[in-house]
Amino acid sequence: MKNVLIISGKEDAGRLFLGEAKRCAETKQAPLKFATVDMNTLAADDLEDADLLLLDPQISIADVQAVSKDATPIAVIPNDVYGWLNGQALVKFTCDQLDLFPVMD
Repeated sequence: MKNVLIISGKEDAGRLFLGEAKRCAETKQAPLKFATVDMNTLAADDLEDADLLLLDPQISIADVQAVSKDATPIAVIPNDVYGWLNGQALVKFTCDQLDLFPVMD
């Protein structure tokens, strides 16, 4: 199971996206565990167990790297995926980032 942390600029948006991502990961039987945190409250402790950090498109990679103590991979969620809260596309994007098995559409 891979732990994926979604870092968003707005807590409500992150929670909405989290629900979609969890549902789609379960449906696709992808070994992913999603969590979310607001960038404004992000602390180094939030990043400890993450295998991948996914950023909402408005979050700066440099801002997250300033908080991170290790070399956890970071990827920016594509605008079309984040803007439409497309959980299925997020699961596929996440699997691609982690080199996991391909998720069938």
